[in-house]
Amino acid sequence: MSRSSAPLALVIPAYRPDTRLLELLEALEPAPFPIVVVNDGSGEEFRPLFARCAALAGVEVIEHAVNLGKGAALRTGFNHALCRFPEAAGFVTADADGQHHAEDIRKVAAAFLEHSPKLVLGARQFRGGVPLRSRFGNQFTRGLFRLLHGVNLRDTQTGLRGVPRALAEAMLRSTAFGYEFELDMLIVARQLAIPVEQVDIRTLYLEGNASSHFNPLLDSMRIYFVLLRFSAASLFTAACDNAVFYFALGLWGSPLPAQVCGRLIAAIVNFNLNRRMVFLFRGSGARVIARYAAVVAGSGALSYLSLISVHSLLGISYFPAKLLVETLLFLANFALQRDFVFSARRASSGATDWTTYYRKVPFTARLTRKYTTRSILEALRNAGFSADSKPVVAEFGGGNSCFLEAILDRFPVRAYHVVDTNPLGLDLLRRHNTPALILHQSDVRETRIPEPADLIFSVGLIEHFDPSGTSQVAAAHFDNARPGGWVLISFPYPTWLYRATRGFLELIGQWRFPDERPLQREEVLAATASMGDLVWERTLWPLLLTQHMMLFRARPDRV
Repeated sequence: MSRSSAPLALVIPAYRPDTRLLELLEALEPAPFPIVVVNDGSGEEFRPLFARCAALAGVEVIEHAVNLGKGAALRTGFNHALCRFPEAAGFVTADADGQHHAEDIRKVAAAFLEHSPKLVLGARQFRGGVPLRSRFGNQFTRGLFRLLHGVNLRDTQTGLRGVPRALAEAMLRSTAFGYEFELDMLIVARQLAIPVEQVDIRTLYLEGNASSHFNPLLDSMRIYFVLLRFSAASLFTAACDNAVFYFALGLWGSPLPAQVCGRLIAAIVNFNLNRRMVFLFRGSGARVIARYAAVVAGSGALSYLSLISVHSLLGISYFPAKLLVETLLFLANFALQRDFVFSARRASSGATDWTTYYRKVPFTARLTRKYTTRSILEALRNAGFSADSKPVVAEFGGGNSCFLEAILDRFPVRAYHVVDTNPLGLDLLRRHNTPALILHQSDVRETRIPEPADLIFSVGLIEHFDPSGTSQVAAAHFDNARPGGWVLISFPYPTWLYRATRGFLELIGQWRFPDERPLQREEVLAATASMGDLVWERTLWPLLLTQHMMLFRARPDRV
């Protein structure tokens, strides 16, 4: 493989480093990827050290004439690597001060290649002998980041990262020069809808972190300005809005035209400030303007109705009432602009990330599964199953099954087979210490369980395929059922409630199943027509994302 076709490269910004940089590079030999070291204007006395680095195989050293800051050095490194390695999926970044171990760099690189195009963060644990300023700074920053940007990260200031190519390209336009560049990167990743993977790494603070060039006062102020710039933009916008409202109210004496004028001027100012300075959004202009206009119209109408109500009910004059209402609406406006206006939407194509889903199942899913479980048990009663049945059961797509316990409690099964392709989902089932459980990591379309099952069922499986794949998965249910056995299939049903709920989740960026295809019952009936007879069905309306459940009797003579 030529260097130009390398799958990734390592970028290390360095300002006045000591021999630990050289020791790190030597520990990486033989380097599994090319390395770009950026000398950020360290000065003449450091040229011998950088020359020794450049003499190592696979290491390139580029330099700034003067010190520009860590962010500028990373930007220079990204630009060089993007041009030098056009086939790279992205780049790993690491610090030059000894805080990152060679093994952790390899670990993050491997995780990046596995999870690309995700942003991979090497997350420190902050336990043991961590300097107080570092421990407090990380906890405060990650809490503030979670509050303002809705993402829970264990380490927002880590310099060890796997950066996708698209994100590196976007960061070339960043105006940040110092340590705030890395925080900007997290914000831009969120706006580009780039998911984040976190990998545990060592927490190394050598000599009390004395080698760090981080200025606790100045650099912290820059970092927190990045997080609080929405507040600064909002305060400026509010000043414009209230000034125009005040003068227009004095001119016309009516709150309605004053509100329209104030909101119109404020919208122009706020849109440009938030797009360019706060959220760093560079998506489609027409689309973002349309979304912003909808938010402005909605919040403006709500603000006007609220200030009229406050004026009428509490007897407060219009201008103080407006100040009170706008203060209360501040957080709502922020959330809408962050999650709806200035946020890219993930492409609807691609496969569902079941590993991420299994790691953190949404709270709402835990609630809806209880209703689905009751419906499954009702279907089994209709099929004649009882406590004395001792059936062989197979659950297709049953990784991290939430139905296993209920079925085992109700029916002393001879065997319970779970078939899934996701290793994490199967591993999570090993907590059930029962000899009846048999796990199969395979595609259901290619699976033959050792003995024909009395019951084959799946919930939320057949809709994750194209029509041909759906037919194949449906056939696999019957192929593994004994003659006269039972097949239970549940799938999303495109009712008005399903469409409305899914549309809302997609709108706010919370839809996690890009390949889910809601099915009409006629498609399922056509796929099963020659294999079984429908004996019971129900639409599960309380689920909001409406499911339709169908119970079939497998034909003994099916073709």
